Amino acid sequence: MKAHLALLLITMAATLAWLLAPWAVRVCRAKGLLAGADDRHIHKTPTPHGGGFILPLVITPLGLAAVWLLQLPFAPFLSVLLIASLLVAWVGWLDDHHHLQPRLRLAVHLLAVGIGLMFLPQLFDEFPLWVEKILLLLGWGWFVNLYNFMDGADGLATTEAIFISLALALIVPPFAPLALLIAAAATAFLRVNAPPAKVFMGDVCSTWLGYVLGGLLLVACADDTWTVIWPLATITLVFSADATLTLLRRIAQGHAPWQPHRTFWFHRFLALGSSHRRLITMVAILNLALLAIAKTSLLFASSTASAIGFAGGILLIILALSVITHLEKQHKQHKGSHHAKSKA
Repeated sequence: MKAHLALLLITMAATLAWLLAPWAVRVCRAKGLLAGADDRHIHKTPTPHGGGFILPLVITPLGLAAVWLLQLPFAPFLSVLLIASLLVAWVGWLDDHHHLQPRLRLAVHLLAVGIGLMFLPQLFDEFPLWVEKILLLLGWGWFVNLYNFMDGADGLATTEAIFISLALALIVPPFAPLALLIAAAATAFLRVNAPPAKVFMGDVCSTWLGYVLGGLLLVACADDTWTVIWPLATITLVFSADATLTLLRRIAQGHAPWQPHRTFWFHRFLALGSSHRRLITMVAILNLALLAIAKTSLLFASSTASAIGFAGGILLIILALSVITHLEKQHKQHKGSHHAKSKA
């Protein structure tokens, strides 16, 4: 009975998101929400943005139904997570319209994270509760924002949401109904967000996804924290490594963390002449490799093996970033030699 109900809710999420997607494009056009080439976006043609508002609208009520009708674990936390996520979506929607101050956005994000943490069970017995809450406030708050930062290519953030949700369902099956519901709705949104995108998801959706997925990843660790946390961290590495390394590099260069830019590794890959579709394909391949590492490490049912798997995932990401750096050097050399020949 529960399996049939879960399938029904997942199907409803996909169907509603699919049907609402073209309407979202029209709404964004009507409101004049257009993004073109600027300090963050690389698209030359103005494209509607903010269309991802349909995902919170679809997933929140259906997700709440899944939590209670299917009796998912940690139902109070999941309920608060979904309800508080609307606060994140709301400030994202306002930012898409009015470009709010970064400090105001961050304050709302941390408020929503704080609300969620009040209902999250303690994960680490090794730390005092107040220390854990502070660390999780910073980590979860960063995940909300890094997900927003990484929304800069057609279908990239949507595809990553699909992957993280599917991987979470495989790694921690008790949360599969809610994770698959998110994946189904996100897949349907690709109808208008896949390359070439007819609409961008906007802050209303990217920050919302960062908040909901971040909360899900945390609560999924609750029963066996040290064994599960490393595989779950592994499946986020494509986004978390790119955003974190780029932020640290820019801070070292004297840039403000909130200043828009186009120097993430995925931007640099696109700057080499790659298409958005090729970027999505390469990210998908990386993600599948990370999932294989995460699942393999779980076979040993050991926190040590899980940590080793995470280290393996980091090495894989370092290899991928090294390839991009090598391609950039080749690209510069080619341009330099071509320029020298043209002058001669």
